[in-house]
Amino acid sequence: MSKDRNRVPPDARPRATMREVARSAAVSLGTVSRVINNKQSVRAEVRARVQAAMANLGYVPDAVAQSMRTQATRSVGCMVSDVSNQLFSRAVSAAEGVLHRSAYTMILTNSQDSKEREIEILSLFRRRRVDGVICSVSREDDPEIVGLLGGLGLPVVLLERTMDLGVDAVATDHRSGAYQAASYLLTLGHRRIGLITVSQDALPGRERARGFEKAHGERKVPVDPALMAFHGFSADYGYRTAYEFLTSRHPPTALIAGANQMVGALKAVRALKLSIPRDLSLISFGDTDVTELFSPPLTCVRWDPAATGQMAAEVLLSRLDGTARKGPLRMALPAELVLRQSCAPSPG
Repeated sequence: MSKDRNRVPPDARPRATMREVARSAAVSLGTVSRVINNKQSVRAEVRARVQAAMANLGYVPDAVAQSMRTQATRSVGCMVSDVSNQLFSRAVSAAEGVLHRSAYTMILTNSQDSKEREIEILSLFRRRRVDGVICSVSREDDPEIVGLLGGLGLPVVLLERTMDLGVDAVATDHRSGAYQAASYLLTLGHRRIGLITVSQDALPGRERARGFEKAHGERKVPVDPALMAFHGFSADYGYRTAYEFLTSRHPPTALIAGANQMVGALKAVRALKLSIPRDLSLISFGDTDVTELFSPPLTCVRWDPAATGQMAAEVLLSRLDGTARKGPLRMALPAELVLRQSCAPSPG
């Protein structure tokens, strides 16, 4: 019989135990447990010794047994409308990085701004017994969604949303961003400015409308409600709305649109053979690849999506480890207007 036939396959070897790791590292079982669970009370030198022993012995913690002992799954549910949206993907990626460094796994889902999907996803998170949730919802005042979130019994951090639930929320100062954009266009002499953004059932749409209206009010310029649209977030919606605005009897001389909607608005601009900024000035909510690569590059309201995602994850972790202060946290990160070449004085 060959010597190779006597060799024990790696998967058939006896599984190393915590007791063997403790013996090898010359520490207690409790210390090994604290290292496995990423507790901060272990000295760096001891942690390194335990981790080296685990690697040498090929020890792998039993996740199922751990969750049964601690009633924690080391997982976090994350729900956003569309992760293909660059702004959401940057936020989610940053949040996942923070969670990973604390030994948490993210379960990421897309809701497509569908209430039915949101109910399904939140119910899934509850069945999976996630330890916490980071999420955006399509309607902040929907009683079913509010009831589901409130009934999870878990730490919840809202991303770019706010609700009267007593939960934490991290968002961008969209009101200030819209105010800056509208003020700049009004200063350039524009008096008919179109606004295309998401529903006012969610914080970004609501706050952008307020900032837009405030800028007009300060300059005593009336807002035309026919040039304000809050009914979708897709590029197709942006195309249809922009085309309707630009072919109306009194078209706008400038447009402000969300990042996704701006992609569609640019298609409408091309279809109508308009020159930017000679015929029409454009400002995008959010700085994406499109805003930089379009010719001319688009003026935009810029914020840091990665910072919002990172902060949301840090707030959630502080709830999970009990270090957060009592009461819901409300955090608003700044937005700034970045001037490029897509705006000019109003024609005529």
